Amino acid sequence: MAIPKAPIKRIIQEAGAERVSAGAVDALTEYLEDYAEDVSKKAVTYAKYAKRKTVKEEDIALAIDRPKTESPHEKHDILDVIKDVFEAASEGKGIEDIIKSFKKMEK
Repeated sequence: MAIPKAPIKRIIQEAGAERVSAGAVDALTEYLEDYAEDVSKKAVTYAKYAKRKTVKEEDIALAIDRPKTESPHEKHDILDVIKDVFEAASEGKGIEDIIKSFKKMEK
């Protein structure tokens, strides 16, 4: 899977960054790809359990442990993730530590 890097950089900039290093974009892209893969695998499991071949929105909602919502603003929490990254960075944590902390939260 390959998430384009330009939208990731744009998201970080929209969160308030004046400048964004290529390493920061790569790190966040890697984290988001890993997260998306984990959620997708869980959603496929839920669809199979429901005896469906089609993964539906409700499977994704279950996989991310969130109720299904109709509001497009509540479907993604990427800005919350970015906010947490910036808060951790302002506390002096390195990008590797930030990624490790997100991976621990998922488990």
